[in-house]
Amino acid sequence: MNIILLVSVIVVFGFLILTKLDAIERRLARQQSMLNQLTQNFPEPPANDEILSLIHAGESIKAVKLSREMYGFSLLEAKEYVDRLKEDI
Repeated sequence: MNIILLVSVIVVFGFLILTKLDAIERRLARQQSMLNQLTQNFPEPPANDEILSLIHAGESIKAVKLSREMYGFSLLEAKEYVDRLKEDI
């Protein structure tokens, strides 16, 4: 009897946690969508001119390093940022 009650409580708590997690994920997706809409109208930062000139000169590593210094990106974030700039060229 105690085992059935314990399993029932665990299942209910698991369901509540999954429901809450789903709500958080939906809220995060809405916030990300709003953030994307807001940032579409922003002009390119002036540092991008320097980064773009490094990319045009074939200095991708220096462009990654500069983007890390300017924006505080991690190495992966900076590389992805430079790669996105390359795609836009």
